[in-house]
Amino acid sequence: MVRRLLKNGMITGATVLGLEAAYAVLRPAPDLPDFDPSGEFGDPANPTLKVVVLGDSSVTAPGVDGPEQIWISLVCERLAADYHVVLESLAIGGSMAHNVIDNQLEEAILFRPDLVFVSVGANDVIKGVPRRRFARNLDHLVGELAKTGANVIQSGVGELGSIPRLHPPLSQLMSRRARRFDEVHWKVARTHNTEVVHQRSDDIKLWYQDRDLWAADLFHVSAAGHARWAEVAWKTVGPLVYGDDGPR
Repeated sequence: MVRRLLKNGMITGATVLGLEAAYAVLRPAPDLPDFDPSGEFGDPANPTLKVVVLGDSSVTAPGVDGPEQIWISLVCERLAADYHVVLESLAIGGSMAHNVIDNQLEEAILFRPDLVFVSVGANDVIKGVPRRRFARNLDHLVGELAKTGANVIQSGVGELGSIPRLHPPLSQLMSRRARRFDEVHWKVARTHNTEVVHQRSDDIKLWYQDRDLWAADLFHVSAAGHARWAEVAWKTVGPLVYGDDGPR
């Protein structure tokens, strides 16, 4: 319907985007539960590594069968070969950067972590937050976390245009915005000497083509998608934690 109206010149491009966005949000979808990956991994006799993760539904993971399938759990399982990992997840589905500041930052600092993951940005992109505002919020968030002395790893922003619920022209707009917001992550990381996961080092075409990477709601990722996220994240985590020994 939207495309037919556009062809007939009856609505503007902005209206098309509004209708596409409304369709993506309101389209019926399965109600998928959130999960909390918090827990302990590995032998308590090993050195303790305290890990905190802040963020959104990329961490609460609607679309998997259980918390053990979430990317952060998979990363912690890998770290547990050498450490007693204590993971605290503060993530809340739907969070934007300012929500993370308001609802998660203080508790993260009080946890006194050794390693911090900040998984945020996708909702800022999708919900139309101006890039400059996101940059200010992310800079404040990462800056406060960096002051703790912990190693901070930022998620970056992946190829959001590949989300199956989004269709052109909305998917193309999300793709452009996601790339620019990913650039914000890298700029903030340079300012605070933190790390960013190379989300865009993964096979972007695969995320467009392989529906098995996506959950039943066609918006969140599946267990297979989380497994890919974990592998990409490990390329940053491994060298940071193990130094010259490299990832294991």
